[in-house]
Parts: sequence; C-alpha cells; structure tokens
Amino acid sequence: AKSRRLPLADTLATVTAFTAQSIADAYKRFLPARPDEVIICGGGVWNATLLAMLRKLLAPSAVGPMEQFGLSSDAKEAVSFAILAYETIRNKPSNVPAATGATKPAVLGKIVPG
Repeated sequence: AKSRRLPLADTLATVTAFTAQSIADAYKRFLPARPDEVIICGGGVWNATLLAMLRKLLAPSAVGPMEQFGLSSDAKEAVSFAILAYETIRNKPSNVPAATGATKPAVLGKIVPG
C-alpha cells in the first residue's frame, strides 16, 4: 500500500473488511450451522467498524463482546487457557477435529505432578 501511495484510511478499511470477511467465511466453512451468538474478544472488540461488519456478515447471529458475560475482552488468552485446563482436568477433548484437521478428538493438555 505504501509503495502504491494508497491513503492509510483506505488500507485500514481494506484490512478491516478482509478480516471481517475471513471470520465470516470461517464460520460458514467450519460450522455445521450458523451459531445463535458470536462472542467477540481480543483487540478487535474495540474496533467499532469491525464489529459492525461482523454483525452484518453474521446476521442473524447476535454478535457481542465478552464483556456482556462479565469477562474482559483483553483477558482472552487467560480465559482460553483456563477453559483448556478445566477440560484437561475433566479428561475431556477440547479440540475441534473438523476445524483443525486432527484425526480424532483429543485432550489438549497434561497434568504433571511436581
């Protein structure tokens, strides 16, 4: 974009639209049905344009931030690892073979004493 002297606003708009479309395409490709609700977290939750695009592309699914569940969008990694640890302790598979290409469900962690 810089070598073509494109305005920064145009570059950011293109990247934002590409991101939203990529997310929407992944939902269509990897999920058997459209979800009732999509929970957004991480830095993108603060991008009003991205959220508006996702709401449009994922309709009629409700799209909203993790904050509506009392969790911080900035704590995405901590929450993700807590969920994985919880499933590991319960000896429950927490991968999605259809999305990852894994051959079978697997417990994604190991509890090691000491």
